[in-house]
Amino acid sequence: MGNEDSRQVRTILIFRIGQLGDTLLSLPAIRAIRQRHPSHRMVLLTERQPPGSGYVSSWDVLEPTGWFDEVMFYTSAPTLQGKLSTMFSLAKRIRALRPDFIYNLAPERTLRQSRRDRFFFKWVAGAKEYRGGGLLIKSSKNMNGVLPRFDPEWRRLLHVIGMDAELANFRLPIPEKERLRAQQLIREKALDDGDQLLAVGPGSKMPAKVWARDRFREMGRRLLEIYPDTHLLVMGGKEDVTLGDELCVAWGRRSCNLAGRLSVYGSAAVLQRCLAYIGNDTGAMHLAGMVGIPCVALFSARDYPGQWEPYGEGHVILRHETECAGCLQTVCPYDNKCLDLISVDEAIHAVRDVVTSQGTWSVARA
Repeated sequence: MGNEDSRQVRTILIFRIGQLGDTLLSLPAIRAIRQRHPSHRMVLLTERQPPGSGYVSSWDVLEPTGWFDEVMFYTSAPTLQGKLSTMFSLAKRIRALRPDFIYNLAPERTLRQSRRDRFFFKWVAGAKEYRGGGLLIKSSKNMNGVLPRFDPEWRRLLHVIGMDAELANFRLPIPEKERLRAQQLIREKALDDGDQLLAVGPGSKMPAKVWARDRFREMGRRLLEIYPDTHLLVMGGKEDVTLGDELCVAWGRRSCNLAGRLSVYGSAAVLQRCLAYIGNDTGAMHLAGMVGIPCVALFSARDYPGQWEPYGEGHVILRHETECAGCLQTVCPYDNKCLDLISVDEAIHAVRDVVTSQGTWSVARA
């Protein structure tokens, strides 16, 4: 599609749901849509997160980009009657916009969901042009018991909108005020511009994604011995504050707990100062990828490999397959045994590979 005449196309609606990581992975596709339609009004359709949930909404991430002119929220209803009421109310609001294009950037759908979405957006909501895709077709394990690898979500979404993923070169735009706030916080923590910083993400809202805290404790202790000029920064949300405090007490003065202290973009600004990120599959990991920081990502085997890996190049993904891989469990009934297979030695080795590639780290002499 080319850049259509603004007199013919007035409004574009983008449907995207999810939390921090999901939204971050949609950014390359959304930027491409904005570039494709530079003079048109762009409206985001997304769900409203439950009050007090602590979840980062899509709008929290997307509003500061300046790409959108408006947001349209809806609230999921628990009953069939409520769902129908929400659907028809939403259709009325969308029709009032008279959108010429609707891009459906929702996560992969079953065939039934995909047909439902197309029917709703094109016939009920009245979109002249509709683009969506990504059927949920997940193959079973191969003869060796290994799940097939999937394209990363950011790449899939670029294919959905008809863009060659190889042409994407994305960096998260960070507002200047957030950059200044991050610099101020770093100075408050007595960190200098020349200090070597390593970000650590030990938490997650999903217990099945969490590597053991005693392994984070041991890994951090050893990294501080190996790299005497390095400081460890704990990154995460408010739910990670207690864990971050515990780890920093164990690591000592060359560590700092920033969990819960910064906004999404403030965290991105701090991560941009770091030479690498090591931690769980979290929003902080995706933020690191979006600002071009290499990640040592500790992945459970609960989902298919590849799909939720961070954006960009130079990452090291640590993941071990188990007979229960692909379970999609939120809480693992087997004590996170797939993550337990990732040893501290393996993590240290991966970090050393990543930081060596940076070429600027000082190492303790034996």
